[in-house]
Amino acid sequence: MCTLYKLVYQSLAIVVLLLTVTTVHAQNEDALNTFTPYSFYGLGDLALPGTAYNQGMAGIGTGIRTTRQINFINPAALSARDSLSFMIDFGIENQNYYSKSYAKSTGQWNNAASNSTSMHHIALTFPVTNNIAVGVGLFPYSNVGYDIRAIETRPDIIAETGNIYYDYKGEGGFSQIALSVGARIGKRLSIGVGGQYYFGTIDRYTIVQFASDPSFSSLVAGRSLKAGNFGAVLGAQYEQPLKNDHFLTLGATYQFSTPITKRVVDFAYKTSPADTVEHREDNGVGMSIPQTIGVGFSLRKQDVWMVGADYVYQDWRDVAYVAESQQGMNFNVTPSHLFKIGGEWTPRRFDFRSYLSRCTYRVGFSYERTYMSFDNYQLKDISATVGFGFPINRWNNNVNVSAQVGRRGTTDHHLIREIYVKLSLSFSLYDIWFVKPKIE
Repeated sequence: MCTLYKLVYQSLAIVVLLLTVTTVHAQNEDALNTFTPYSFYGLGDLALPGTAYNQGMAGIGTGIRTTRQINFINPAALSARDSLSFMIDFGIENQNYYSKSYAKSTGQWNNAASNSTSMHHIALTFPVTNNIAVGVGLFPYSNVGYDIRAIETRPDIIAETGNIYYDYKGEGGFSQIALSVGARIGKRLSIGVGGQYYFGTIDRYTIVQFASDPSFSSLVAGRSLKAGNFGAVLGAQYEQPLKNDHFLTLGATYQFSTPITKRVVDFAYKTSPADTVEHREDNGVGMSIPQTIGVGFSLRKQDVWMVGADYVYQDWRDVAYVAESQQGMNFNVTPSHLFKIGGEWTPRRFDFRSYLSRCTYRVGFSYERTYMSFDNYQLKDISATVGFGFPINRWNNNVNVSAQVGRRGTTDHHLIREIYVKLSLSFSLYDIWFVKPKIE
């Protein structure tokens, strides 16, 4: 009976938590979960995958198998678990951006800074059989948030209308609900399959303000993209035992290309007097999640250390995003290449006398040639990460903390050099189900 009460209590807690996270997301769907000028383009600023556990190691996970943490990056990894264990992980993220650019027209350097905090993810896994496990999670995919002002500099237009300000604003992003199944086949091979439902809204608009002459009405024009569609991913892992409690794991994933835009609204209106200039809706496809190939490996010594690396390739050429010219730059999408390497170390996991010896220490490094191309210059992103795992209560309950410091872009090619700091905090809870107590 005690086990039944425990099961009901935990199930209700999960339902309440999922409803809370969904409500918070719905209320903040148009909030600025990021603030970077580079989210002006494409699908915006892509989120680093995984939980704070993965992010402390630069986001690696394709070739990682662990029974102590949830690894959603490869669905095959879900099968690495105790047959009676139940795990849940939820976390928040803080993002800080510092940008610098050079305005050739004025000969001045421009600096900006921003900060935002939001719920990042919630994920849970549970066993179905001894060799099969299921995972459910809510994760961000991309975020859009920017507020840019440009000033009209053409003398002929200023002479006729006075000073004009162009405010470019964007907000929103896409999230994904994931349902994955991982299964162990034999002693060494595991396979997995996952389904995602992508949803969200991206609003981008421009406000034209005539600052000098009130007789001119301000104009607002933009586009709203509303997403909602299903995607799928396949995964596999092969684990090879080595000597002296060492294990080598090879992993691979394939994400199918997924059209995600279901509703596009183009609009334009005047503010004074209020008047709709344009309102056009289209239910066709506007963007897609690209097909993605990931490969990775990890080498670990049981309960002591692990090192690994991932390579991720995304073919953005078929995402139905049309090349365009914005802010004086010719923007287009291009295939992206992401290299990640990371590792973790636990000095003495079962040392009861020293808490710091039971903690886990993580580091990582990543280099990416992103999907953004400006005048044939492919934007690059380089970052380093550190992370910590603090055990609480029992061994497999943890508080994971990670920090990512990176640089994206350059002040050359009329672009923006951006320094960012992302902090993640997640709580990983572990429990055993269906164990009959000795004393009722």
